[in-house]
Formats: sequence, C-alpha cells, structure tokens
Amino acid sequence: MTDRDDHEDVLDRLMAQIHQRVRELPPGSYTTKLVQGGVAAMGAKVTEEAAEVVEAAGAQPVDRQHLVYEACDLLYHLWVLLGAHGITVDDLRGELARREGTSGLEEKRRRGTQR
Repeated sequence: MTDRDDHEDVLDRLMAQIHQRVRELPPGSYTTKLVQGGVAAMGAKVTEEAAEVVEAAGAQPVDRQHLVYEACDLLYHLWVLLGAHGITVDDLRGELARREGTSGLEEKRRRGTQR
C-alpha cells in the first residue's frame, strides 16, 4: 500500500483525469479525440477492446500479462465512455455495493432481462 489515501487509488486518479479531459478537451489528447467522436467512436473502441480481452483470454496457453494489458485497455475506453456521461468511480462503487450478495441471475430477474 502506498501512502496515498486508501480510497483514492489509481482507478480514482484515472477517472479524475478522464473527467478533467472531458471538461477541458485539451488538444492532442487521445481522450479528447474519443470524446469528440461521440458515443459511436467511444463505443467502437469499447467493442474492439472487449474483443481483444476475449481473444487474449482464449489463447492457449493464456499469457496472463497480455490479458491484464488488454483488460486495462478495455477499462480505459469504457471509463472514457462513462466519464463523458459524468459517471464516477463512486457511482460504480455504489451500484456494485447495491448488488453485493445478490445472485447475478436474481439481479437479471429483477430487471426482467434473462439471458
């Protein structure tokens, strides 16, 4: 553990930076480029990165470090999409806490979306 506040970790810092870039749209920023491309551009990157995570997870043998790398790419692109809509890490924490201890099947039943 670092001497940073336990509640503010790299994930908090990443989302804070994304929110700052969304507000300021600095030229030359990849986040700016994604945000300016709208949901279509951000969503395309989320879809692309999700496919790369699945591909990395399906490799035989699995290269754990490559899977982590691809997962981080997916998280970044997903968080840009979320950050562009004002969603925070605390919003995500709150929803996960609400679901904690509830079966995924039960959660889907409550929403009426069984897959």
